[in-house]
Amino acid sequence: MMTAIAERRTGGGKRVRDRQRLAHLVGGLLLVAYVYAPGAPVLETAVRWVVLPVLVASGVVMWQWGKIRRWMRKVRSQA
Repeated sequence: MMTAIAERRTGGGKRVRDRQRLAHLVGGLLLVAYVYAPGAPVLETAVRWVVLPVLVASGVVMWQWGKIRRWMRKVRSQA
């Protein structure tokens, strides 16, 4: 029952993955803009402190999602 509620709230697994990929691609485009548009101090600060850490974190989460989900289930069942 909980998964059905969560799916209705988030739109299901495919939509969530599509949104994650889109956000990851937008972050990558910002990174490319930073590399090829030198002299933009605001872009430099945003890429250094926001975009790059978010890209790394979201990439690791997408890569290891199966293990994260199993770990969360295990922690929830112990509580």
